[in-house]
Amino acid sequence: MFARIRDRFDRFKRSEDGAVAVEFALLAPLLFAMLFGIVCLGYFMALSHSIQGLATSTARASLAGITTEERQAFAESHLAQASARYPLLDTSAIISTIAVSEGAASSITVTVNYALAGSMLDLATGFLNLDLTSLETGAYLAY
Repeated sequence: MFARIRDRFDRFKRSEDGAVAVEFALLAPLLFAMLFGIVCLGYFMALSHSIQGLATSTARASLAGITTEERQAFAESHLAQASARYPLLDTSAIISTIAVSEGAASSITVTVNYALAGSMLDLATGFLNLDLTSLETGAYLAY
């Protein structure tokens, strides 16, 4: 009787059934956290690039205007079409400022502020206790 119990125990000790499942259960949270971090970092970089591209392309779009009012109108029209040109951006989250100056040094300054509320980055900053509520960038172009 003890020999049978000992044989079963030895067979159980040598068996590796379920070892992979246990290893996966131990490593899965770490792997999924790393995957979430990689996706969030990529999303952050894509948003930053899109916002910078929007600011610079808005400044360049104003070159077509001759007067200050035309330049302002071209820039505002370009910003209104932001979601068509940059599909990652939500136009309701964009707050922009356009300052056109005339004179000896004519120029345009475009500032774009993108609110992160409700985005994937907002969720990530909640997990990581980051103080990241918006992304802001600008572009300056002298005529």
